[in-house]
Amino acid sequence: MRAGKLDKRITIQQRIDGKNSTGGMVSNWVTFAERWASVNNLSGTERFATTHEGGETADARTVVTMRYLPGVIETMRVQYGGKVFNIRFVNDVLEQHETLILTCDTGASEGL
Repeated sequence: MRAGKLDKRITIQQRIDGKNSTGGMVSNWVTFAERWASVNNLSGTERFATTHEGGETADARTVVTMRYLPGVIETMRVQYGGKVFNIRFVNDVLEQHETLILTCDTGASEGL
């Protein structure tokens, strides 16, 4: 992988669950790593939301390519350019621990 292609600075975040002062559950996103990557927007669609609010929601499919980083999993997310991308699939290319390709979307699952 050529370093010149990795020209976008991304942040990989993981969700930490804990309790607040009254014992209720709270979730916070914290930085797992910051890396240089390539970000490629593939497609986008609109669909009717299945939440109680209804309306339409837009989903975009994005691929993030970066150098291998152990510990990246599908419950994490990528933050780039003011947008948040849920990681849907982590591909360790040819299982060589050199390149990771993260297939992401902008759906509203928050890492679930």
